[in-house]
Amino acid sequence: MSGQTAAVELAISELRRGLEVGMANVEGQIALLHQLQDHHERRVDEHARLLDELGERITAAERDQVTRGQLETRFRHTVALLGLIVTAASVVATTVLAVLT
Repeated sequence: MSGQTAAVELAISELRRGLEVGMANVEGQIALLHQLQDHHERRVDEHARLLDELGERITAAERDQVTRGQLETRFRHTVALLGLIVTAASVVATTVLAVLT
C-alpha cells in the first residue's frame, strides 16, 4: 500500500505543480492584459483630448473666417472711403488755391 500511496502522492504533487505553473501563467497574462488596457485607455483619453482641441480650433476658425462676400464688401467700403478722402483733399486744395490767387 505504501507504494501506491507514494505514487498517488507523486501524482498529486505533479498535478499541484502543473496547476501552480498554469495559474502563474494565467496571472501573468491577466497582468499583461491589464497593462494593455491601461495603455489603451490612456491613448483613448489622449485622442479624445486632441479631438476636443481640434474641435475647438475648427469652431474658432469657422467663427473668425472671412468670406469672399465680406472681403468684397470691405473692398467697396475702402474704395468709397478713399474716394471721399480724395474728394475732400481736392476741395481743400481748390479752396486753398482760390484763396491764394
